[in-house]
Amino acid sequence: MGIIEPKKLCQITIVVKDLERVAKNYAEMLGVEMPPIGVSSPYEESHTRFKGEPTPTVVRMCNFNMGQVVLELLETDGYPSTWKDFLDTHGQAVHNIGFMVDDREKVMKYLEGKEGTERFYGEYPGGNYTIVDTQKEFGVYFNVKYEEE
Repeated sequence: MGIIEPKKLCQITIVVKDLERVAKNYAEMLGVEMPPIGVSSPYEESHTRFKGEPTPTVVRMCNFNMGQVVLELLETDGYPSTWKDFLDTHGQAVHNIGFMVDDREKVMKYLEGKEGTERFYGEYPGGNYTIVDTQKEFGVYFNVKYEEE
């Protein structure tokens, strides 16, 4: 068995410039109603860090449930974040794929051994997530998601 179970792939995140437009296009293409647009938690709840430094960034998001995987569309604000940095550098594109993990520390240690470095960390009720720069070895950032049982 690998370090991450294949069926724990849970998310694909695309960073976009115009969330309403892109979400409307996906909804039309998929033949579904456009999901509601949400906003991430403020720093006081999420304790977000970009490259180790606290950041007050808040993102707007729209999530399409695709079965095993959620397609997450994100629009960033002007504060430092992994998403703003990515958008400024690459434009609209797939930012990360997310995996729900049972042992966050074990996965993080493995990724560090593959030259993965933490880019962004945040918390939400019942869990946390870490965006890891794994582009060199895997071609995309990973989102390591962990939820308390």
